[in-house]
Amino acid sequence: MTAAKKRENMKRWHIRKNLPHQVALPNDLCCMENYDLIAVFCRQFETEPMLQHVMAKWPDGKSDDYRPYCFATREDAEVFAEHFEGTHFDPVKDREKGRINGAWLRTDEWKPIERCGPLELPRFFREYGR
Repeated sequence: MTAAKKRENMKRWHIRKNLPHQVALPNDLCCMENYDLIAVFCRQFETEPMLQHVMAKWPDGKSDDYRPYCFATREDAEVFAEHFEGTHFDPVKDREKGRINGAWLRTDEWKPIERCGPLELPRFFREYGR
């Protein structure tokens, strides 16, 4: 096993053990000008959240990348979810057959997301497409 793979496994173990409360935001809304906005907001928490990546898949075949922000307490996750209008993500229930690398199998209907609370699609994506 490579050193990079060991680090990734340790990160996953740490998140599963210590940061079980997760809130997912669309990946396209977490970059560029929105990245700093999220980072500043997350500094208020006693333990800053860690990030993961998950591919969300809908029954109609559409898929999208999401970033679950992982928190130590349910209260921190609730504050974050309320502020950014994020979706609570439970990796044990929501991931494909509970697999660590499984996709997030969504049961709702897919719709394009242009805003999440104060976050809006970065200018680059609005002008040139996703």
